Amino acid sequence: MPKKPSKTDQAKGRQPESAQLKAVERLLEARDFTRAVMRARALVQRFPDHGAANRMLVEALDQAGSAGAATLAAYQWAHRRPNSQAAQEALVQFAGEGGYPLLVVRAADRLADLGAIAEPIPADPAVLDGLMQQPDGSHATREDLERVEIGQIYMAVDDFAAAVRELDGVATTPARNNRALALFHSGRSEEALAATLDAWQQDPGNLCALGLALQLRFYRGDETGARALAVPLAQAQARRAEDAQAQLGALLLIREDQAAWDAFERSNQADWSDAATGVPEAMRLLFGAGAASRLGRGDQARDLWQRALAQHPGLASARENLAILERDGVPPLFPALFALGRAFPMGVMGRIHETGAAALESRINRLGMSDHYLEALYLTGDLTVRGLAAYLLQRRLGHAVRAPAGPTTRPAATILRDLARLPIGTIQERLGFINALRQRKLLAANEAVECWDGTGLQEVTVFSTAIHRETVSTGLPTKLQTRLEESMLQMRAHLFEAAEANLNAILARVPDHPTALGNLAALRGQQGRTRECRDLLRRVIAAHPDYLFARCNLASILIPAGELDEAQGLLDGLAQRPRLHLQEVFELYGVLAMLSRARGDERAAATLIASLEQLAEQPGDERWLALAKVRVERALPQGRINSTVSASTKGSAGAGRPKRR
Repeated sequence: MPKKPSKTDQAKGRQPESAQLKAVERLLEARDFTRAVMRARALVQRFPDHGAANRMLVEALDQAGSAGAATLAAYQWAHRRPNSQAAQEALVQFAGEGGYPLLVVRAADRLADLGAIAEPIPADPAVLDGLMQQPDGSHATREDLERVEIGQIYMAVDDFAAAVRELDGVATTPARNNRALALFHSGRSEEALAATLDAWQQDPGNLCALGLALQLRFYRGDETGARALAVPLAQAQARRAEDAQAQLGALLLIREDQAAWDAFERSNQADWSDAATGVPEAMRLLFGAGAASRLGRGDQARDLWQRALAQHPGLASARENLAILERDGVPPLFPALFALGRAFPMGVMGRIHETGAAALESRINRLGMSDHYLEALYLTGDLTVRGLAAYLLQRRLGHAVRAPAGPTTRPAATILRDLARLPIGTIQERLGFINALRQRKLLAANEAVECWDGTGLQEVTVFSTAIHRETVSTGLPTKLQTRLEESMLQMRAHLFEAAEANLNAILARVPDHPTALGNLAALRGQQGRTRECRDLLRRVIAAHPDYLFARCNLASILIPAGELDEAQGLLDGLAQRPRLHLQEVFELYGVLAMLSRARGDERAAATLIASLEQLAEQPGDERWLALAKVRVERALPQGRINSTVSASTKGSAGAGRPKRR
């Protein structure tokens, strides 16, 4: 066996084997960049000073589309090998492309020292002075600015612990802000809060620090402390787009909409506003539009979101908000404002998917996020943020999560009730909140809960019926059971004569067997023999009054014929059964939705179908859902539709799912 390399391999001058390097080269040529990165990274870890291994790692990362990771690899290579021309050239290229001018100057100076270029790149004194000029009026050193850029490189690849180490002790406003942000993303919210307050104390005009401090107090459950910081934040004049962005975002997070709008208008009058460009300006405009939208100023919101997209075409939140505005004709009350990277500690959230289910809840709770903060994110976040906030709130049901600053005043259960009433998200999401409360036994049996159905508030009732997927025995002996299953396959294939022969054979042995007789009725329906179908279903119900499928199927025939009261009588009480099979739920809800629509109550019908969509979790469920939707379509007006909403639809809630009363 080959001898395992020792820790002193590098000191002894060991290098990668030629075959190892060629393997990476072949992967690069084949454009298999993911595997090339893995192989090259392993080589660099074993042989950190080897030029070819480092070069291939940088190239593989770049070709894989990981520009930030390629920049970091180039920096680390140049840092380890200051006398390597190739390493310094790589740093010049990637630092230049990434927007790190001080590192470009440093690498170029080193290349000049190595004789690789005739002389250092001349730095424009005015440009250099502008870079060193700090927001508070002080001047930074080149070394400080280089460390800020290195910290930014680490943050760009979510290595927040390294960013914290690099920025520690750098006494500039950007360094203090970035270090606090890196602490937050590392999950160290208490240290991050202390760092932001210190940064604000060192520089009272630092609204980036003040805005983050407000957010962190809110994050940790100290809403009173957060609102105390909102007073100086709302009164401050932002001195640059970055400060305005942080100011507006924090005020919008705690619903200080008018204060945010006033601060936005003040920022429009600032000397720097005409020259502001790029992502900070796009975010300032996004937040300004958010304040306008919440205040009902649709035209201003539309203009600002369009301007934000002109600054940053990839700003998905602005595009999402514009689409809602154009669709509804009114500005959204809850516009999407916060993306994932602003709302959650990414260094921790990025590892949650690696955690087993048993440890997931504990890890989430250790983040120290208050329930009220998660509610605010649901109301202000984009689709991803809203989905994650809702998920975390539902994970917290049934137990209290104590934030570091004290107990939350509005627990997750109360928050989810309130969110179900708001015109945000989809009806499926809102019904999902109510169902989550039911599953944790946080709603009483038959308790009515208000829910926004898309046009207004309606009461939905959660019943205590349990849903199961267990196989239900037909009570037939094996041979007859086989014939029953064959008949169902034959019916689907429209082999009606063969199916009828099998069903009659069963009924000859077990007269009035509910499944066989019900399937024979269905066969008559498929043949267009509606009167016989009705008669057979009535025969089943007479022999087996509790047979849900027969009652629902007969009701589904009566509804299009306008015989709504008889259909209602067949359905009454079915939803109050303590236990239903999932297929029974789809059958029942579909017919109840059909009846609601026939009575002119489109909202109730939509709510019923939305609840079924919540239940459709496995591939086979989709067929039952599709049948329910087809049935609802059959309830279109046919000259007999009554527009009166039936009070008896309060019984339309089977299987623990919320339904309209």
